[in-house]
Amino acid sequence: TSWNLNHDNLKRTSSTFYDHDTVKPKTEFNAAHLPNDILKFDEFVLANIRETYNGARSYTEWATPQMKNEDPIAIGDLGQFQTIPLHATVDRRPIIVRRQLMEDNKKSQSLAANGKLLGCAITGATFVSNLEALDLEHYKENAPTCKVCFQFSNRQDMSNFVPSLGYKALEQGQQSASIKCFEGEATVEARFAEWQQGDPRFGGFGYQWHVDCVLPNGIHELTCQEISRMQKQNDMLDDLQKVYFKTKFEVDGWFQQPGSDDTDDSETAQKRRFRIQTEWPWTAVMSHDDDCSAIAKGLSMSWNDVHSKFVPSSHREMSLAHAEGPGYDATEYDGGISLKSMNADKVSKGGLHPRLVSNLFHLIRNAPGSTHMVAVVDGQAQRSYQEILNLLDMSISDLFKVYGSRVFGNLTTWNDQDLIPVSFMNSMNNLFQSSITLLELLQIRSIKIHLVPIMTPSLVFEKTVCGGQYSFPPYLAARYAADYQVIMYVDGDTAMIEGNNKRTLNEMIVYDRFFGQNSSKCAGHRMRLIEQYVKPEYNNIEKILQCTQNLALDKKKWQYALKNCHLEEGHIVARTDSVYAFSVHHPDTLADYLPEGIEDCITPGNAVTPCYFLGEDEIVQLHLRNRVTTRVRLDNWFASWAPTWAAPSDDLKSAPYPQAKE
Repeated sequence: TSWNLNHDNLKRTSSTFYDHDTVKPKTEFNAAHLPNDILKFDEFVLANIRETYNGARSYTEWATPQMKNEDPIAIGDLGQFQTIPLHATVDRRPIIVRRQLMEDNKKSQSLAANGKLLGCAITGATFVSNLEALDLEHYKENAPTCKVCFQFSNRQDMSNFVPSLGYKALEQGQQSASIKCFEGEATVEARFAEWQQGDPRFGGFGYQWHVDCVLPNGIHELTCQEISRMQKQNDMLDDLQKVYFKTKFEVDGWFQQPGSDDTDDSETAQKRRFRIQTEWPWTAVMSHDDDCSAIAKGLSMSWNDVHSKFVPSSHREMSLAHAEGPGYDATEYDGGISLKSMNADKVSKGGLHPRLVSNLFHLIRNAPGSTHMVAVVDGQAQRSYQEILNLLDMSISDLFKVYGSRVFGNLTTWNDQDLIPVSFMNSMNNLFQSSITLLELLQIRSIKIHLVPIMTPSLVFEKTVCGGQYSFPPYLAARYAADYQVIMYVDGDTAMIEGNNKRTLNEMIVYDRFFGQNSSKCAGHRMRLIEQYVKPEYNNIEKILQCTQNLALDKKKWQYALKNCHLEEGHIVARTDSVYAFSVHHPDTLADYLPEGIEDCITPGNAVTPCYFLGEDEIVQLHLRNRVTTRVRLDNWFASWAPTWAAPSDDLKSAPYPQAKE
């Protein structure tokens, strides 16, 4: 086997991947984003982030011209709301393409030409601070808008660009700036804003608002591929100077009146409407593949349409991704939470979750041929990349001192798509060759790692839930749904454990749920999540794997955990031809635009049903936490499992836990 990773050209650094005594890297790397067939650093997304920081802008203004002329002191201070542009991207969701085609057919226009002339779909996120000062009741009724504008070097070229369509971007009384804009249909979404607003844990936080935009069909110049082509050729042409995407939505805010010193005094506050406008250069929007006509051509007509690129004919052909993040390393600074400085902490692992290695262990076993997508905050992306390089070059016998030999000792005797059962963790196999690295093992199992930097300005990190988590799952769908057939969104401290000792996750997802004859024909599913506590002193790779072994291979303990430690807030898996957003615990879809036979199976109140929730004989999320769940009191149970499972600390024992039912 040949490798593209040239070890001889890599410089050494002082950083190692893990500082546990049981893990020592063979070599250490400090390199640019080197090409290899296992690790991919998403340079396209990084370029988008840089262009967003360099050229995007966002601002607030009053919603009506009359308010602009009023005394700013009397009507309130718009400065209490800060806005920041976040990710924007060409929208590559198959369900959005399907909606465009279906709406085009309803109008009997056929302007889309079977997808060749689909108007470009774009989505962009904007952070708005001070969520608790917003009235969320009517924001969807306030008619958001969006547009894509082209700035030319002269008015003649502007006039000749899509003649008789579009409009000049002018304020009243202004002269032409040779800018022509094209409006699209816009929708605005703040999926968890109301929930967050009512949770006292998030006082003073802001929220990430998403605007979806679809340009009109039937105009070649307004297809995503053509806009991106023009942008790429911009430096070689004399006519086009700039392309940008702009969104606008209105919200109601509470503003204090003059003379009121109490910012929380609702009796003196008045509600006023204002706008948030955000603009991105097209270089911040364009993706790795903006040919949406190819997505249209490959759409599935029904739930089992094997002629579609989104429906595999067997599990061995299925493209599966499991995504986590965004990960980060945080600290306290100047009295508040902050993203940890990589300059100040030379040994930080960046955005890599401490459970990454132990979770990869199980994905190598039970998800061959898949891609593990790791999202990390952009302020720690380079360090995260370096640490994964270090990890890839580590010997398996050093990385997994006990379980490497037991589980991966007979790789040469298996098909690269076979399940390596969890029961092998109990074996005493000592045939393992110590020289094999994680990089080589991942290639044998055809598993790739895709590192995705996520734009996270410092205020967004400090003033949003989980360091900006709610901006990534919608972006995950919009950016990558067209690249896979199934995507799982899971927690970084989750081990995926198969419920059947003969089939991989790929097989169970394909045949039991999405594409097989016994399919539940759902757009998405929620997984069972088993919550488990791990004491800090056992928070290392070998002990974490031992925890999994002791639980998964002891039927009595496993059944007890399934009965008493099952949380309904499991994470999700969805068909990419049907997903609208990976909303953390909700595989959201658009029920009116699903392929024939597929349904939205999310239950009212997320009730646990066999149709919506994956069963214990399929996939179980084992949530290995460094804190105790408040759902059940398991003091005696944890204590009886020590040292593998640890009892809650005394302060946690005094908390008002409901008693677990025996």
